[in-house]
Amino acid sequence: MNKKCLGCGLTLQNTSETSLGYTPDLNNTYCKRCFRLKNYGEKKNENIIDNKELLKRINKRKGVVFFLIDYLNINKETINYFQEINLPKALIISKCDILRKDIKFSKIKLWLKKVYNITSEIFLESGITNYLNVNIFKFTKSLGYNTCYIMGITNAGKSTFINNILKDNHISKEVLVSNMANTTLDFIKFKINDIYLYDTPGFTYKTLNNTIITKEIKPLTYNITKPLTIKIFNNYFTFLEPNKITLYLNEPIVTKEFKTYDGNVFKVLKNHSLVLPGIGFINIKEPCLVYSNLDNLEIRLDISEV
Repeated sequence: MNKKCLGCGLTLQNTSETSLGYTPDLNNTYCKRCFRLKNYGEKKNENIIDNKELLKRINKRKGVVFFLIDYLNINKETINYFQEINLPKALIISKCDILRKDIKFSKIKLWLKKVYNITSEIFLESGITNYLNVNIFKFTKSLGYNTCYIMGITNAGKSTFINNILKDNHISKEVLVSNMANTTLDFIKFKINDIYLYDTPGFTYKTLNNTIITKEIKPLTYNITKPLTIKIFNNYFTFLEPNKITLYLNEPIVTKEFKTYDGNVFKVLKNHSLVLPGIGFINIKEPCLVYSNLDNLEIRLDISEV
């Protein structure tokens, strides 16, 4: 039986050093690529995982999918990947430690159902406290299956989530944790009691941020009294009228200028948010027009309105 690398999931081989899965010793746990990633943080730029192909692969299988998205990466694109999975599934919102303490978990669920039309089960998870408000094995069995797949957006905490499960079940194996995309390249199988659990490659998207957030996000609020432009990385947002905006970002790298810029015009309703995939979101208190250099901008109802 071919042994698989516990980092990427590929079959270990010792014949071609330039090919994926290479290791000088087939008794090793990791291939050379994953060993160097685990111990030295070294990773070559690879463009291997295709999201559409990953969806095709999972939709040919049987079992239950648990799909992780961290709170700041909830947007139309990431939710769409979840919705395109045809297997029985549940959505897990990970890294709940970063949420404001006044946001109740029940409110998050109502908001997800209302804004993104989520009809599947929704659970909330914390990577720091190893908290999950569901037993995934019990949930899998309740649907009549003995196989489950842990899927999700890169950096949503999928590997940490699996390692916590392995540790809780006294299994000494550990999957590779990394903040780099395309760490896992194939499905990795574990047998836990009478359940088969699979680690899977993560879904990526263009603006995904590699920063791993471990602390509560501190909101940044501006009371706008005169025309103001907020710049976040290469994106700008110009407000011409008095308003109150609050930024929830994974990296508070923000500059402000008291001047205006032309751009595409977006109409924002009261207590709606501008969604910045991979970065966070901006809550806007009063209805207004926003000028931005972005071509497309997701605008959604803020959780405070649910």
